[in-house]
Amino acid sequence: MQQRLLTFLFLLFFTTDFYAQEHADCVSAMDICEKKAYHIDKAGGEGRDRTEADMMTCFLNSENAGQAEENSTWIKFEIVKNGQLTFAITPHRVTDDLDWVVYRLAPSGDCATKKVVRCMAAGDGESLSLSSPCMGETGLRWGEADDSENAGCSDPDDNAWLAPLKVTKGEKYVLLVSNVTSKGPGFSIRFGGTAMLPCDKEKEKEPKKTKPDVVAKTVKPPKKEVPIAQTSAPLMIGGREVEVGDELKVKSRTIKVKVWDSQVEDGDIISIYLDDKKVISRIYLRPKPQEYEIQLPAGKEHYLTVYADDFGKAEPNTAKVSINDGVSEQIIDLVAGRSKQESVRIVTE
Repeated sequence: MQQRLLTFLFLLFFTTDFYAQEHADCVSAMDICEKKAYHIDKAGGEGRDRTEADMMTCFLNSENAGQAEENSTWIKFEIVKNGQLTFAITPHRVTDDLDWVVYRLAPSGDCATKKVVRCMAAGDGESLSLSSPCMGETGLRWGEADDSENAGCSDPDDNAWLAPLKVTKGEKYVLLVSNVTSKGPGFSIRFGGTAMLPCDKEKEKEPKKTKPDVVAKTVKPPKKEVPIAQTSAPLMIGGREVEVGDELKVKSRTIKVKVWDSQVEDGDIISIYLDDKKVISRIYLRPKPQEYEIQLPAGKEHYLTVYADDFGKAEPNTAKVSINDGVSEQIIDLVAGRSKQESVRIVTE
């Protein structure tokens, strides 16, 4: 009877450990096929191979002395179109410090010969989780220049973000995400940028218009067209730099804009600017979308920017923004940080 009980407990422990360690090794990495948001419910332990992320340069001055793997999740992907890749990782618990490493794999996808191309170890203690620039959301984003940030948050420019990854068709990569604070809570990660993964779809191009048959007619002198002044992107709003990312095309100058918190409601307050003018003031971001109507002035291009009035419990503010021109709805993410605000270029057709 005692032997059976021991066997049962052993099998129970082994099975529980096995499922908790899913995607916790490079060889069992979660294989993704498209740029979208993914949600990891939990992370615990370092898998079966606990030496595959040893001696990482940016982790050398950490408590683990170079060991980058702790409560780890590995994510693998392949590039099918040249471009730049971005991603944003959001911890499910705001006090958790998430560190990560991006490796380029050999053409065969072999994990043994992986090469580090981005290394993020900046972070802080739980007591500073709501105020430190090195805590909260992290990843690769436009406007950053660093390839690596060392453990701690000691350098003046440390902010938990690195430069986008320039990638080429056929290359394979694997991303290691480690929760160095605690075992259990997971994270969400959303991918973006101009590069494409195997299941991403190209935007459909409009068919070329065929020229009509030429019909003889009286030619009237052309009307003089009054040139429309082009709006330039604002460089700064409220003392913070503006970073233009996506471009959206609309068919009407009257657009309906919805905004909501794409993560956890934590007190984020934003304002919306059109070009350099505030059009919507101090919106408290909630999970449920709030809708506003905006009239675009004359001009082919305009810039819609999300500005952070209050960061709530964690920086930066990440707003989900829907723009509807009466024909179609387009949804994007805009991030507002302490030094930079993201903007979207709106082009009227």
